[in-house]
Parts: sequence; structure tokens; C-alpha cells
Amino acid sequence: MWWSKGKARQTTIGANPLATPMIMFLEPRMLFDGAVAATVADAAQADSHATADAAAKAPTTEHATASKDTHGQTDAPATPAPVAVPGQTVVFVDARVKDSANLLKGVAPGTEVVQLDASKDGLQQIADYLGSHQGVSSVQILAHGNTGDLWLGSTYLSADNIAARSEVLAQIGQDMNVGGDILIYACNTAGDSKGLNFVDSLAQLTGRDIAASSNRTGEGGDWTLEIATGSIESHTALSYQAMSAYQYGLATITVVNNGDSGVGSLRQALSSSVSGDTVTFSTTMTVNLNSQLIISKNVTIAGDLNHDGVADVTLNGQYKTQVLMVGSGVTATLDGLVITQGLAAGNGAAAGVDGTAAMGGGIVNLGNLTLNNVRVTSNAASGGGGGGGVTAPYVGGAVGGGGGGGGALGGQAGGHGGTSGFGTGVYGGTSGSANTGGNGGGYNPNYMGGRGGSSTGGAGGVGAANYSNGGAGGTANNGTISIGGGGGGSGWDKPGRAGASASGGIYNASSGTLTVVGTSVISNNIAAGGGGGGGGGLGGSADSGGAAGKGVGAIWNKGTLLMTAANFAAMSGNVGGSGSGGPALGGGSTGASVAAVNNIFNDGGTVNTAYAPTPSATIVVANAAQHIGSTSQVTITFNLAVTGFTNADLTVSNGTLSSVISNDGGLTWTATFTPDASVTSASNHIVLDNTGVTGVSNGLAGSGTSTSNNYAVDTVRPTATVAVASPGLNLGGSSVVNITFSEAVTGFSLADMTASNGTLSSLTTSDNIHWTATFTPTAGVTSGTNVITLDNTLYTDTSTNVGTGTTTSNNYTIDTVRPTASVVIANPALNIGGTSLV
Repeated sequence: MWWSKGKARQTTIGANPLATPMIMFLEPRMLFDGAVAATVADAAQADSHATADAAAKAPTTEHATASKDTHGQTDAPATPAPVAVPGQTVVFVDARVKDSANLLKGVAPGTEVVQLDASKDGLQQIADYLGSHQGVSSVQILAHGNTGDLWLGSTYLSADNIAARSEVLAQIGQDMNVGGDILIYACNTAGDSKGLNFVDSLAQLTGRDIAASSNRTGEGGDWTLEIATGSIESHTALSYQAMSAYQYGLATITVVNNGDSGVGSLRQALSSSVSGDTVTFSTTMTVNLNSQLIISKNVTIAGDLNHDGVADVTLNGQYKTQVLMVGSGVTATLDGLVITQGLAAGNGAAAGVDGTAAMGGGIVNLGNLTLNNVRVTSNAASGGGGGGGVTAPYVGGAVGGGGGGGGALGGQAGGHGGTSGFGTGVYGGTSGSANTGGNGGGYNPNYMGGRGGSSTGGAGGVGAANYSNGGAGGTANNGTISIGGGGGGSGWDKPGRAGASASGGIYNASSGTLTVVGTSVISNNIAAGGGGGGGGGLGGSADSGGAAGKGVGAIWNKGTLLMTAANFAAMSGNVGGSGSGGPALGGGSTGASVAAVNNIFNDGGTVNTAYAPTPSATIVVANAAQHIGSTSQVTITFNLAVTGFTNADLTVSNGTLSSVISNDGGLTWTATFTPDASVTSASNHIVLDNTGVTGVSNGLAGSGTSTSNNYAVDTVRPTATVAVASPGLNLGGSSVVNITFSEAVTGFSLADMTASNGTLSSLTTSDNIHWTATFTPTAGVTSGTNVITLDNTLYTDTSTNVGTGTTTSNNYTIDTVRPTASVVIANPALNIGGTSLV
């Protein structure tokens, strides 16, 4: 196998003539001819299909790499590259590429397009296809990647594991033509030294020339393949128009270890991502967190690695921290994750102050968050106790008690106890200890401060010397885990302050929209509220005690919550425990007690627990200009996976569709459109009756219709008439010849016509339909039967349809022979009086 470590360079890739479009089937996937033919407007532009470097050729940029070739080629003399053999172009499209149908619009004529099955080994799919379809010179891959790696189907290929795939990579190279090219369109694949080594290894193991990008590809980047090994002869099959209009990036950042931070970690991946990226994982793993993850960009975190609807990656807060927060204005999707053992433990409030809520042990959402196939389980939260009622600046001995800190789990420290009025020495609260919150401070800290919560709620502060007691913290116990809120501090001469509320699983803020779909389950989350602070004491005041803090096990919603009925029914084991209101020894009312909520508490927001997105779809016809011999890939993308979808649900204008097929469980379907013969129509659509399909996740039928983009069909061949205006021609004469086509044509010239006994010149037109030429007869000819013959196969209409046969003109006669005479004197010897006949 030939391989040459050519110096990496910034490369410009040109286009080769491509074969006629074909439609083929794969098992179990379908191969679609890439749309297939360019429009005349595209074909007229030499650069309508971009090279890998859309700019002019740049100076070459070299990088030095160390050979990993074990065959000693590094020190051997350079082997000359074999002459490239022209052949077929194939584009392999990974299922992660969003809106691939629009990206494939205007793909070069004759290009074959293969959609990779997301659930199967992508490298093996490529090898299998090439093994049964010989003659391929250009393999072009549309996929997601990052520095030194690439995702293909279920395969994660990287600089670290590429050697293990040497056999299948060699098979891919062997089944391509000699000198073939592999073009990789994915973000940053050739970036940094790791990426350069990856590209070099691909070249070595396949024996083919490789081109890849060292920066972002697609939205937020470019379509230049900056790095290449060997000699790249291929043009990109994609059109400038499609690349320029594409609104997504091709970056998937892969987490390769379960560290909380550092190179290859999830935290670093989120930091380096940009909006639109996908973050996934190289393998099943549990990421143990020491601090909360912050999602501040529009990203998808994908942990369902085998696409079976079951989470493969766990994010574990270890009861040290809340698990994650989605920022305001951010749109994020969590797919296939377990969110567990997050903890929000509130501190006790200072005397005279309300407790601060402990919201979202698992998730805090301020943005637009979708949970798909996510388990939010065994998260916890505990609110601190409210401060006792006391007047600032706490003079004359009026020192109320601070609230106790919320409890904890997993051996972690609970919340800090709140301070009393002076906040130092005996008046300061204590720190939390293992599984227990700190006690609040007080004049007599052994009594007046609220007790810290533990597995049960902390006791309220004891009202020494006629002070009012504080309310006890709540307890939440689901039989597996248990937690308690902090107790409220004792009070003297002001209203007691409210205990802190808590939500164990998810807090959805007023700015948030939370959508729960797929196989998502929210279970076994617990939260306990803090106790209210004591009100006015005996002889202090008649003020009321502080309200209790509410405990909400699963979801506290202030924004918009959308949850399917199935996801709602799956909620279980969530428990909330509210604290007790603070007493008021001086005659005021005991603080309000509030009901705990196990599953969902709606705090002024909108809740729909029967959310049922009915199936609808977008339909894209990739090649919107159909002509004789063309086909087009049609992509139907539903808003959720569907069943029951067949061709009977589609109405197709002026054409037919192959059987629709899906490789991703019913979300994305593809087929091939073939136009009807002898049709000219500028307005055509494919219409889907959504009532014929059913959502997999909710069993609901669609409603209404979905309509594709418009496409034009012209499968009528152009025809012509040829008329000689002056059919009787003599010496010195000429005639206008009128050539009238049935429609505008291109490529027509005098060379397409043959004229009997004469020549044609001065071909002109004003509209490409009506053409005139001048016929000049040949001198010295007399002929009564003559015609001009037009070869209809040498011109095309604006849809690239070719005419057929020939067209002949009316007959014309030619007489361009000058008259001549002979003079004979019969009697050449004449005398006087003689005559002679002449």
C-alpha cells in the first residue's frame, strides 16, 4: 500500500467531471443520488462547486510530524505518488449533521450520498459500501468532530484509538481507486498537533490522500480544509450556495475522561464549546463533580451513546454541590444523562432576616432546557431556618437567635448556622459538620439559635428569658435518603422571619422553559424547608412568628413547564417536607405553615403535564430544478420520532418517490424523487398528511399537513423549426434563416447545422428562442432540392434537457451558374457579296 507523508498544506480542491446520477439501495440503509444535477445557472459558473479552500490559493503551510508508520518508511526514499485514477464521488453523511438535506442542496451531478446509521459502526458502514461499489476516487465525509477526532455512526475515532481500527481503514483505502482522496468536513479535526497526527495516521492506514479542517467548519467558521497530506485532486461535492446558507456547525466535542476539570473533561468541553455545538462522551462514564456545572451556551450534551433511549452517562454531585445550572437566555438539551446526588444546603438566616431558598439540588434552569431521556434522581435540598424577630441594632440585650443550617447527605457538611445580632463570638453561628447543618448563634447559643438540620429537621431555638421559640425544620424521607431543614432562631420584639424553602430535583425560574420528553424520569428527589423564626416574646412585642419554608421534592416551577403525560406518570419517590411556623410567645400568631409538595409546585408559572407535541415535519427537496434524467434526495424530518409513516401519506406533484426509510428510529426519513416524463411545471410541492403518522413517545396522531419547498420540473425536450425565408436563390443572393425553438436554449451555434450547397453565418438572437442566420449559396450550383439540417442533440434548454433527432428546413432551390454562349460562323471564307449563317 502506498503512503507518503506529504507536508500538510492549505489546499485548493478542484472539480472533476462526474457520472450520471444513480439511485442505489444499501442494507439496511438507502443510498440516494446526491440530487443530483446542478442547474444551468450553476453549471455556467466555473466555481459553482467550491474547492476545499474557497479563497484563492494561499501559500502552503507546513507542519512537521513524527511518523507512526511501523514499516520504516520514514527513513526510506520518498515514494512517488501514483497517478490518480478518475472515478465516482461518494458523500457519507453522519446522522449527527443537522439539516443535512439543505447542506446537500445543489450537490455535484452524479454524486452518490450515503446516510450513515447512527446505531452502527460508521467506519464499517463506509468499508462495506466501498467494498460493493468499486471505482470510487473521492470519499467526502460530513460529520461532527473536534481536535484529533471524529464521530461516524456509533464509532468514536480519535488519534488515541485509531491504531485499533487499522484493519477497516486499510479496507477502505484498498477499495478506493489509486490516488483517491478522503475529504473530511468536521470542526477542528486537523487542529493542533493531535489533529495533525490524526490526519497523518489516517493517510498512513488508508494509503489515501487526506484533507481536513484545522478550525471550525460551518456556522461560525468556514468550509476550508486547511490541512492535507498527499496530492488532493478532488473538488468538494457541495455547492457554495448550500455551504454559505448552512446555519449549523459541525463540531462535536468529545469528553474522554471523567475528571471534574482539565483536558478532556466535561467542564473543559463546555468551556471551549460555542453555541450550536454538541458535547458527547467517548464511552459510558460517571463524572463526579466538586462544583456546579454552568451551561452558558446553546449546546446539546449527549449521553445516550447507543441511541437506545437509555442514559449512558451520569453526572454525580456527590452531595457536595448542585449538579448544573442553565443560564438565562440559553437554549440547551440534555440527552441520555443521569443527574444525581446534587445538593443545595441552605445556610441559616441571621437574626431578623428571612432564610435564603435552597433551590434545585439537581438542576437550576434560567433558560430554555429540554430533558430527553434524562433521569433526575436522588438529589436533595435543605433550607436554613429563619432568623428570630429582633430590632436592630440589638441594644438593651435584645439579641434574637440565628437560624440553623440545612442538613446534608453523603458525609458532606450542611449549611452554616446563622448569626445572632452581634455575629461574633458566642453570637456567631457554627459551621456545618458531616450530614448536619450548623447551629444558629444567640445570646445563649446553647438555646437561642436554631439547630442545624441533619437527616431530620433541626429544632427551633429555645426562647430563654421569655423569648419566643423558633419553628422546627422540615424532614423529607423517601425511604432511601432523608434530609432536614434548619430550625428557626428565637425572637423577641419583631415579627419572626421566614424559613427558607427548598426544591430537591429541579428549580425552573420565571425566565425558564423546561420541556421533559422521551424516556425522562424524575424520581426519588427530596427537599426539606427551614423552620420560621420566633416572633415577639413575652414582654417584647405581640408580633407573629415567621412562616415555615416549603419543601418541594421534584420540581419548583415559576416559568413554563411542559411534560408529557408519560413522563408525568413516571414521577415517583419524590418527597417534600415543610418546616414549622415560628411561635409568638408575646401574643402574636404562630407563623404560617405551608404544605409540602412531592412532585410539582407551580409558583405562578405555567404547567402542562399532558404536553403532547403532535407529529409535524419539514420536507426538503434537495434539488429544486428537475430535468430529464435527474433525481433528488428528499428529507422528511419530524419534530419527534413517528411510526406508521408510508408513501401513502405523501402527495407528490409531477413525480414519484422511492419508499421512505429511516435510520434513526423514525425521526428523519429519506427517499428519492424522480420527475415524471414530458412535464413542464414551475410550481410543485410534496405534501405530507400528518394524520397518517403517530408519535412514538406519546401515541398521538399528527394533524394538518406539511409542505415541502417548491421545485420545478422540466422533462420536455426542446424542439425547433428552421425556415429559409427566400427559397429561390441565385447568384449574388442570400436568405435569412429563422430558427425558432420551443423554449430558450443554450449551447446552440452554427456548428449544429449543415446547409446543402451553401454556408451559414451571422447567427444572432435576442431571447435565445428566436434565432436568425444568413444563408449564402455556393457559386456554380444548380440544384432544385436543398435543405438545412439542425442536429437537436447539440443544444440544451435551460434545464439542461437535450433535444433529440434532427430538424430540416423547407426546401430551397439554387441557381448560381452564369449563362454562357458559343458563336459559330458557318462559312468562314467570305468574299464580296457572300454571307454566312452565324
